[in-house]
Amino acid sequence: MLPYTTYLIDLDGVVYRGNELLPGAREFVQWLEANGKKYIFLTNNSFATGSQILAKLERLGIPATPEHLMSAGQAAMQNIARRLPGARVYIVGEQPLVELAQEYGLTVVEVDAEEADVVLVGLDRFFDYSKLTCAVRIVLAGALFITINRDPLLPIAGGGFLPGCGTLAAAIEAGTGVTPEVVGKPEPMLLLEAMERLGSKPEETVMIGDGLDVDILAGQAAGTHTILVLSGRNNRADIEVSPIKPEHVYEDLADLLRQLQQVKS
Repeated sequence: MLPYTTYLIDLDGVVYRGNELLPGAREFVQWLEANGKKYIFLTNNSFATGSQILAKLERLGIPATPEHLMSAGQAAMQNIARRLPGARVYIVGEQPLVELAQEYGLTVVEVDAEEADVVLVGLDRFFDYSKLTCAVRIVLAGALFITINRDPLLPIAGGGFLPGCGTLAAAIEAGTGVTPEVVGKPEPMLLLEAMERLGSKPEETVMIGDGLDVDILAGQAAGTHTILVLSGRNNRADIEVSPIKPEHVYEDLADLLRQLQQVKS
């Protein structure tokens, strides 16, 4: 634990489950603050805004500020703005994603545009044939093609599903033959952009998550250390049969915190 100056922390299944705060989450964040650690909460969510996620953390008793949260949408904008400052972006997505692009100094083109530098795909409940046609034409003309994540389905309250942004990206991919760059976990871009913001290196950073094939795989791809907590998706039996092995395993953040408190910061 001694080399870890930076903690990248998944939310659902690690900090909370639904509207329930998980054991040790509040105390773990207090420990990070007290010991001067750098940390960011990470989420693949392309639908909820940053303010909505921060408000949820506040309701659960975890004070959080914007610098301690990075969504896959933010990571995408940060990455595009660094590679193509002021780029024209065609967005398959809803208003929060449009506003986020504008915050990063990017130019959002109209939904019927014929040209752009980038096609960026997020969750879009108003996706239609016209948007598909424009996105396909722009990618075929040479635009960079990026999707927030490749999740085909988005779970919703009551046990149902919506098509996720991965489904929308797949339609554009089918029409163009171009494979999109993926921002969200298990790809490494979200983690790399978080470390870019914090000024941290992979060797001093640890990814904490509850999913072997999402969080731990992303950490390995980004070159960070990895911690799996068993308060979410995976259990010890899953670890036994998975080719993806975390460096450390704890029951939850409370269990992790007990270990950290035994190590001199």
